[in-house]
Amino acid sequence: MAASSEVRFDRCVFVNCPFDSAYKPLLHAILFAIHDCGFIARSALEATGAAEPRLDKIVRIIRESRWSVHDISRVQVDAQNPLPRFNMPFECGLALGAQRFGTARDRRRDFLILTGARHQDKLTLSDLAGQDAASHGNVPERAIDAVRAFLAPKSRSQVRGGAAIKTRYARFRAELPKLAAALEIGDQEILSFEYLPDWLRVMNAWLVQGGAPPG
Repeated sequence: MAASSEVRFDRCVFVNCPFDSAYKPLLHAILFAIHDCGFIARSALEATGAAEPRLDKIVRIIRESRWSVHDISRVQVDAQNPLPRFNMPFECGLALGAQRFGTARDRRRDFLILTGARHQDKLTLSDLAGQDAASHGNVPERAIDAVRAFLAPKSRSQVRGGAAIKTRYARFRAELPKLAAALEIGDQEILSFEYLPDWLRVMNAWLVQGGAPPG
């Protein structure tokens, strides 16, 4: 494998999480934290189109990412959703399979398990016993802390503290409407899942202009 591909593999983080409006504040916080720590967030929403089946896309992104974040907190049911969601545990299983049954390179993989409440994973996915999951309590700032704690030891450069990342994220959110307007993108559009690639581009440009991660 070419050196450049290996560097990218070491920097890519697959994000496996719910894609719904209630989860969006957590998703944006997680994505920002990943990039502020000097890594590259990858997800199934990064590209659209029918040329590549969704499962093939997910498998490809997992293959290209050494690290992954798996939020398995969405297990509740209600009148509109009478069954729990299985996509997140399924994709978590794909990543674990890549680590367990892959090459020596694959065995270098590592993953962060996120839950909504402490010990939730022990009740809903007991096969993960022995893995230390982090709970975010549906609070974006706690998700930032969890991502920072996971990625900082894996970074090749110095990563700023969690409080600084959260301050920067609050500043980015405040400036986002103006940044989107400069691209003729509306406030609601830039926050939608359909515009997530645009949100990522705006966020990355902001990070570059606001100062790259120290190191």
